[in-house]
Amino acid sequence: MIGVILAAGDGTRLNKSTGQNICKPLRKIKNTYLIEFALNNLIELNATAVYIVVGKQGDLIKNVIGEKYKGLSVYYVCQKEQKGLMNALIQALNVIDSTETVILQLSDEIFVDLNVGLIKNVIETENNDFCCGVTTEENPEKIKGNFSVEVDDSSMLIKCVEKPEIVINNIKGTGFSIFNVETQKIIKENADKLVDLCDCFNYLIGLGYRGLTLNIAKKEFNINTASDFTEAEIYLK
Repeated sequence: MIGVILAAGDGTRLNKSTGQNICKPLRKIKNTYLIEFALNNLIELNATAVYIVVGKQGDLIKNVIGEKYKGLSVYYVCQKEQKGLMNALIQALNVIDSTETVILQLSDEIFVDLNVGLIKNVIETENNDFCCGVTTEENPEKIKGNFSVEVDDSSMLIKCVEKPEIVINNIKGTGFSIFNVETQKIIKENADKLVDLCDCFNYLIGLGYRGLTLNIAKKEFNINTASDFTEAEIYLK
């Protein structure tokens, strides 16, 4: 299993709201760089390697993380132009040997009590084409700021809506995703049709691929503003 971490964004919203110009993946919470939360998750999940997609601040991240992180081999892929999340993922998929499952993580997401056993079991059974990581969220405004997820009685994904105006359940979509070899191929072949994860998931569903939703953690923090940062910092302390 190979991990991909997206870390090419400039962190403009967070920098504006904090008044500090800091590389977002290298901001610290609980004395831990944001990107380290994703790296540590991949180590727990027994990833064999990780590809970090970087942008303008790539050299800063390379200097801090290096080519090995706690024994995990780290490779870097440059997204020269910021053309969206799926474009960043595709930059990594284009250089990965697509014979293994890929787990996608965002460098600005923190998961509390990641359900490692459940995720490993799903990967090992190989019954699904892709998986969408979700958490239970009682505050609908948090879902509106991310994406909503509609599922059937078997927790199979029906559709996703990016930043929905109306929230119909308490399922909050996250950036944590799993793709098998076949869906990786489909994503690369249809790069021009896909901008964000919702586009990707809905497109795959439309083609008949099976997407499982996984309640992967007790709580998730997506760090985009100063208030997000403060909320996570207080909770984790």
